[in-house]
Amino acid sequence: MALCLFIMLVIPPFCKKIGMPAIFGLILAGIAIGPNGFYLISEKSGLDLFSSAGLLYLMFLMTLEIDIYSFRKNKLKSVWFGAFTFLIPFVLGFLTARFLLHYDVMVSLLLSCMFASHTLVSYPIASRLNITKTEPVVVSIGGTIITDVAVLLLLTILTATMSGTLHLMFWVKTTGLLAIFILLLLWGFPRICRWYFSHFQSDEPSQYIFVMCSLFASGFLAKLTGIEPIVGAFLCGLALNRIIPHQSSLMNRTVFIGNTLFIPFFMIHIGMMVDMKAFFQGTESIVLAGILTLVAISGKYLAALATRLIYGYTRSEGLLLFGLSSSRAAATIAVVLIGYRINILDTNILNATVIIIILTCLVSTYYTDRAGRKVALQQEQEMHNNASDHILVSISNPGNAILLFDFSLMIHKPHEDSVIHPVTIVTESAQMEQSILRDKKITEYFKQRSQLASVACYSGIRLDSNISEGIIRATVELQATHIVMGWSGQSGTGQYFFGTIMENLLKHCKQTILVTKLITQQLRFNKMYILVPRNADHETGFHAWLTILKRIWRNSTEVLFISDEHTASAIAGMKETASLTGKNYRIMSVFPDMPSLSNELTSADLLVVISARQNTVSYSRKTAVMPRAVMRFFERTNCVILYPEQPDIQPDNINSAFSGL
Repeated sequence: MALCLFIMLVIPPFCKKIGMPAIFGLILAGIAIGPNGFYLISEKSGLDLFSSAGLLYLMFLMTLEIDIYSFRKNKLKSVWFGAFTFLIPFVLGFLTARFLLHYDVMVSLLLSCMFASHTLVSYPIASRLNITKTEPVVVSIGGTIITDVAVLLLLTILTATMSGTLHLMFWVKTTGLLAIFILLLLWGFPRICRWYFSHFQSDEPSQYIFVMCSLFASGFLAKLTGIEPIVGAFLCGLALNRIIPHQSSLMNRTVFIGNTLFIPFFMIHIGMMVDMKAFFQGTESIVLAGILTLVAISGKYLAALATRLIYGYTRSEGLLLFGLSSSRAAATIAVVLIGYRINILDTNILNATVIIIILTCLVSTYYTDRAGRKVALQQEQEMHNNASDHILVSISNPGNAILLFDFSLMIHKPHEDSVIHPVTIVTESAQMEQSILRDKKITEYFKQRSQLASVACYSGIRLDSNISEGIIRATVELQATHIVMGWSGQSGTGQYFFGTIMENLLKHCKQTILVTKLITQQLRFNKMYILVPRNADHETGFHAWLTILKRIWRNSTEVLFISDEHTASAIAGMKETASLTGKNYRIMSVFPDMPSLSNELTSADLLVVISARQNTVSYSRKTAVMPRAVMRFFERTNCVILYPEQPDIQPDNINSAFSGL
């Protein structure tokens, strides 16, 4: 337990640092500590119990978090994808096993079941990227239900055929028990849950225990029915989907514990199953594993491609479908173990299957992470096109209050529902009478300027224990989308500002945060320099800050992006930068020379630094020291330090949970 928990503590943050999916790291860690690695944990350690719980939890969360409206809306697409992702790999696998590898019919059918099945091992990546309600993910979950149920039922029939028990009573018993099980879980179980939650509303620990009891009882009942427990976990999630509110503390607790504890156990156990020695025990296992892996991946890719072409998905959405459906685990293990125990499948196939599991899981995590980020960007772009801006302006200095407000007007999105909220945070009651927003000249200016810009303006004064807590609470209450703050630029105040206030804000606020140091009185600039860190184009807030900067550079004579070649290419490919040319980009392979850059800028220019929060893909030690570099070298320059939004950050004061994967 100590070793596994230590791995869960260390591996996910390390993977984020190097830009690798955490699931990938957990599987590799399982290989290292397992019986076929350094043998730090034996097969009889009891980890398989936690692994089974993690698998059921994974299947349960898929249908628990799904948007039922979207699921019903896309049920036809789910059926088609389920049919494709079952039939194409099944047929391709049968032809390969029967005519290329020359296995008999029964072995070929068993291997075809293995090819047709899949497990959404990489679903936690989609959850972390906040894309679980997008159409490709919803369709993949529906398709998984269809293909895995079809595989498991076909496996039951093949097993009965091989044991000689396939007769009329088999069909009556199987269909009867299955019908009773589905009726009990989807009709009777929701009524029991509603009664329980209505009588135990305030007992949150008991509510969570009830959810867990429901999950594992559903798996147990499925096992009694003669089907795999994962089907019961699927149906349990559907039954509880409408009963547990998606924004409730119970839902947050359920998702949090699953993603941080149970599901990582399952990932580690997958790695422990891999026998790396099989690669060195002759070429037969390696060749067989190579052929079967190629067929397994090709079948799922063709299924995703067919679905993409029929329904007009983008390339990223098609790859996301492929990534989610390409990994093998639960049903695959069940198929092969059954064939191995009854002496139909040999040791070479068993070793090859374990290699297939690890390789398909790695392919799955890679493509889900890569395509998922692009789908998240598409989703973000659509949301930003349709949403209004609610900009919170933190006013603390009468000398820059008007300038901060004008800056907020410059970056706001023209929308009938956009609002600017100038807010002053005070820590003592006596300060309220001396607040900046008590100045009628300033508030009258805010009113006139907002009317001219056709944007609503609501100012306010808040009393709180400290500045950062006040801003955090105001952000939640006002549903702010952006936070604009002023900073004097002085070294002493900068240490306190970036070391205390900003640290708390970045930890608890998901919104785009702009820290400004403006020395000009007119928001027009000769030249706008934009420092962009490596991998900034992979952040979910990429499109949002690029849109903001476009509104700013309309007030500049010239704009210059300074970044590495890959990031510059990504920026140049966006529609916001379509009017820019090669002279608007400066490629730098190393950290820019700040003293030389400071000599280029004048007091009429603007420096924008795109920074990053810790544990994000663009964060590095270089971005961490940027505020100090700005304080030191750009004291007499207009500066903006921008922290992109991160949709997966939730405020602690409303009992939200972080996704561990």
